[in-house]
Amino acid sequence: MPSKLIFRQFANGIPKLPLRFVLVVPFLIQIFAAVGLTGWLSFRNGSSAVNDLATQLQVELNHRIQQELNTYLEMPHLINKINVDAIRQDLINLDQVDRLEGYLWNQMQQFPTASYIGIGTSKGEYVGANRYDDGSIEFDILTENTDQKLQKWLADSQGNRTELVSEQDNYDPRNRPWYEAATYSKQQVWSEIYAYFGSKALVVSANQPIYDQQGNLLGVASTDLTLERISEFLSRLKIGKTGQTFVMERNGVLVATSTLEDTFTVISKNSEPQRLKAVDSRNLLTHATAEYLIEHFGSLENIQTQTQLTFQLNGRREFLQVTPLSDSRGIDWLIVMVVPESDFMQQINANTRLTILLCIAALILATGFGILTTRWIAKPILRLSEASQAIARGAKSAKASSELHQKVTIESIEELGILASSFNTMTQQLQESFITLEQRVEERTAELRQEKERSEQLLLNILPKAIADQLKKDQKAIASAIEEVTILFADIVGFTPLSARIPPIELVSLLNEVFSIFDQLADKYKLEKIKTIGDAYMVVGGLPLPQANHAEAIADMALEMQAEMNRFQTTSTLGIDGLENFQIRIGINTGSVVAGVIGIKKFIYDLWGDAVNIASRMESSGSPGCIQVTEATYERLKDEYYLEKRGLVEIKGKGKMNTYWLLKKQDNF
Repeated sequence: MPSKLIFRQFANGIPKLPLRFVLVVPFLIQIFAAVGLTGWLSFRNGSSAVNDLATQLQVELNHRIQQELNTYLEMPHLINKINVDAIRQDLINLDQVDRLEGYLWNQMQQFPTASYIGIGTSKGEYVGANRYDDGSIEFDILTENTDQKLQKWLADSQGNRTELVSEQDNYDPRNRPWYEAATYSKQQVWSEIYAYFGSKALVVSANQPIYDQQGNLLGVASTDLTLERISEFLSRLKIGKTGQTFVMERNGVLVATSTLEDTFTVISKNSEPQRLKAVDSRNLLTHATAEYLIEHFGSLENIQTQTQLTFQLNGRREFLQVTPLSDSRGIDWLIVMVVPESDFMQQINANTRLTILLCIAALILATGFGILTTRWIAKPILRLSEASQAIARGAKSAKASSELHQKVTIESIEELGILASSFNTMTQQLQESFITLEQRVEERTAELRQEKERSEQLLLNILPKAIADQLKKDQKAIASAIEEVTILFADIVGFTPLSARIPPIELVSLLNEVFSIFDQLADKYKLEKIKTIGDAYMVVGGLPLPQANHAEAIADMALEMQAEMNRFQTTSTLGIDGLENFQIRIGINTGSVVAGVIGIKKFIYDLWGDAVNIASRMESSGSPGCIQVTEATYERLKDEYYLEKRGLVEIKGKGKMNTYWLLKKQDNF
């Protein structure tokens, strides 16, 4: 609607609205508002309930995790205390370390959460019991009786040695992290997380130094807890449907995770495992949660109390709870629990979808009744509208004279009668005006036809006919992939020095004469000239229409271009000195390209693809007066032409390539 008409409508008061709009839309708005508001309130209340449920779930699970971890972490120190007390009461003799396997075997049966129990002495002797995943026990013994080698023995169900598994040299318990941590602190202490000697399993050791009555160090009691056991416990927790929990140190390094992801990486076979930071986790949720915590708190060291947060991940809301876990022996971990909101919102979202469907159904039903009511009220007006539309259609078609002959019945309603009378008068006036208009249109059409013919001829001078026809049908970019074409690039050697010596007009005349010869050769061999850039000439065979002998046609044109160039040097009528130094350098390649027309101005038919770049490199890396071809072109020409192998040539952007010189066509062809 024109802006002036809209302004007049508002200037005269309330704008004019369609009758159907007035009768139907207000009722639809009321229905939509009522159903939509109900759905929104339902969704809002459900979201609030989900928040409360998520908070309760996180608190309950966090309490359970803390209880379980405290049990896990307390048990190794309890075992150490039992062993140290037994030594102080002379129930265990450290001078006979190799006789303690049975004692340690019994402890492994009594404490199933312990993965390893060992005692190292200040003399460098060692005894330990290791529990495998299948429940079997292995003894580690290092005494004078083992020649200072760490022997690994399998044990039977009674705790007796059965089979020597291996021997290791250069093991000294006093150099291990767990021993050093205990002797340094002189009290119960946790070691740093480390890998078992000769293994990739990560453990944390509870350690307690052993002193005699005079305060002399006798050794260290150590009990290991593998981090894998904590991960297995976390994996058994039900945290929503896709929720996760993980434990990490203050430096962000993972301790355990419910996803059972490896918390370390092995760079090489003989290297120590490298601990994995949570922000480097391959699990998207773990990685994003750790990043958010660092961003929110600035540093993990700033997390001092249990905190509940929410954040967005890939457009969905995540409930997050982080809880510090520490003890006086050196544990300073963070328990992180994250649960996607979608785990709780499934039923609420289903109800929301049902509400939306009911809303749509109500709108459809109300729309149907509104349309029926509108038709019953507005039938006379619709007849007038149909007649108006017929006139509008007639003004655009060849049957305008018949379509314009519209007459509506004058209604008994006064206002509609006046409107019908005015309408009939208007159609009569339109018929008279249309006759005059038809005569003027015929005259203008003849003039436009002539201009169109001239425009089409100009277009055919710029683009191939097949492309021009396609372009007239579709104004969008025209491009198609061609499996195999042959491309020729030619460059006039000596042109640049000459251009500095002669006037521009003479330079253009020279190029015109040379390129006109090349154009005639392209027509002769049914090839498609693409463009000229300065003194460079580009032609292709095999498009826009397929051509079986495109490589041979390009080769024939290249040879004849050389001959014509030699003849031009002696026969040119331009009277320019220095033409005897003119030579052309030609490069040819065969391959696949994309060809077409792009843009909306100054159309040009062009090629794209690696084959075009290689053809250009064949020309630029060639020699004056020579034709250099690629191996792909050589394979097409080798049976009909004489070619000489040039060898490997360094081609910019492609490395070394085998190229050939095209010499001439074989006599029998």
